[in-house]
Amino acid sequence: MPEFDSTRLDAEFSTYRAAMLPTITPDGPTAVRRTVRRRRRRAAMAVAAALVVAVAVPVAGQAGLRRDPGPPATAPPTPSDSPSPSPSPSVSSAPPAPDGRIERTELLAATVDLPTWGDLPERPDGKACASRGVRLSGDPVSDDPNLLVELGYGDVDRDGAMETVVLVRCLPGTRGPAQVVAFDRDPVGRIVTLGRVAATADPTPEWLIGLEVRADGVTRVAMADRAPGPGWPLEQSQRQWRGYRWDGSRFRQTEGPTGFGPNPYAADLSVSSSNLALAREPGDSFAGTIEVRVRNTSAGEVAEAVLSFDLPWQLRPVGDGWKRCRENMAVAPAPYRCTLGKLAPHADIRLTLGFKRAQGTPLASGKATIELSGSGADGTTLLERERDDNLATFTHYYR
Repeated sequence: MPEFDSTRLDAEFSTYRAAMLPTITPDGPTAVRRTVRRRRRRAAMAVAAALVVAVAVPVAGQAGLRRDPGPPATAPPTPSDSPSPSPSPSVSSAPPAPDGRIERTELLAATVDLPTWGDLPERPDGKACASRGVRLSGDPVSDDPNLLVELGYGDVDRDGAMETVVLVRCLPGTRGPAQVVAFDRDPVGRIVTLGRVAATADPTPEWLIGLEVRADGVTRVAMADRAPGPGWPLEQSQRQWRGYRWDGSRFRQTEGPTGFGPNPYAADLSVSSSNLALAREPGDSFAGTIEVRVRNTSAGEVAEAVLSFDLPWQLRPVGDGWKRCRENMAVAPAPYRCTLGKLAPHADIRLTLGFKRAQGTPLASGKATIELSGSGADGTTLLERERDDNLATFTHYYR
């Protein structure tokens, strides 16, 4: 550019600046802050928009991948409201089984029904045991007929809730009967009888000792073949555990023995006798015979059975009927004893035994007794639950 033209432009710019600068007012701090805030908002909105795009694109892609292809459309879809959410799978509305755990104090205060005692052996006093609307007693020395001996808890019917199992004995202080009973609750909480688990029986078991309920629902009952009592300690009873399970309608035995073998300490012996009719013989003597029946009603052998006689001293054993005795009765001293030896299980022996009243020995009519006892192979006296039939009484009189 020619130097002349450059000089003229510089002069023009100088004139313009001189005229315009006084009219221009620079922005203050407030204007600067507004500008900065506006630029920051625009930047934040841009970042947010970018994030939305970044998230939406993969999600849309995955949704497209998961969507199963439908059948080809035959008509344009009809607009509709948003579909309702699918209902969740139905849950059973059956109420839970009631809790059948009954504490001892509550059970003793309640009135309950027991399975009938009618099919169990009677009490020794011959009285019937109540089974409907009864109150259980917790006092073994009371006069209440139904004693609560023991109780346990477990899910015996497998319904997910507990039940209460009790051992009840009729007439405490006797040899039974007894039974193990399961109780539950109905839906309103009342105590109801589920069923009988086990019971005493004739001939065995004569005694129920205790119970336990396992986690698998099996109720185990401890029992003995012989009931303890006068002259019979429980230690000489045979004992065993039997397991019972609820089958939906009753308890059935599923474990343990189903019976007892012969008890080596026990016997069931009995003796009976006819009366003695004394008839006159030559020389002013009198003689006669009695028919004696000896039985072993138990399933075990008696190693040695013995007859013991309580007779007036005027009567002496005579005749061949005594040959079964181990002793020589012709020379045996009083009181007389006849050792019969072994008695097989269920043995039944009949003896004809003669007696004589010697001359010159007056004897009035009266009574005499015979007692039968037994011992085991080791010489131990065998114990019996009933000893009334081990003694026979006969009358001696003159024809």
